[in-house]
Amino acid sequence: MLGLIQKILIDMIKDISNEETLNEIKKLANVPLDKEFQMNVVYSDEEWQRLFKETLNVLKITDEQADEVYAKYFIKDSLERFPTWFQMSKNSYEFLLIQPTIHNCFATGVANSKDREKINDKFKVEKFPGKIITHYKSSNNHCGLYMKLAQKVINHYKDEAIIEEKKCMKSGGDECEIHVQWSSLAA
Repeated sequence: MLGLIQKILIDMIKDISNEETLNEIKKLANVPLDKEFQMNVVYSDEEWQRLFKETLNVLKITDEQADEVYAKYFIKDSLERFPTWFQMSKNSYEFLLIQPTIHNCFATGVANSKDREKINDKFKVEKFPGKIITHYKSSNNHCGLYMKLAQKVINHYKDEAIIEEKKCMKSGGDECEIHVQWSSLAA
């Protein structure tokens, strides 16, 4: 897991709570209190999973609530940190088509080839007129987060679309299969 993900989670926790709560979460997750996550460094998925689980426990929120709040913070951070991502696309359909490429660009700076492959293998997209199907495969099981992020991107462009998960690893599927069908797109 790239450190950008943890970095945004840490910022979110500090913003909605305080440093003391963050330290409690880190302690419960076995993350050193003085650990600073670097944006382009790969950290273990197991560490991320512990950090995310303890965030849910301490803040007393569900996976779905966490996905919603995290997606809001991620989009806000992305608009500030990577505005070009949004400027490259005239609508959410175009943006979500390039999402795997954006995701995989982070892998280019990763020296370890196995870590790079893990990043590159998480997303694949099939393109249809007015529809995409995203194939997501990760032990982190963040298909719900992907759907919340997709909805935030759709909202950003003021488009209209329906998002449905047809297959899910949490239900025993070999992958998560997420369909996005647009009814209205920005020009």
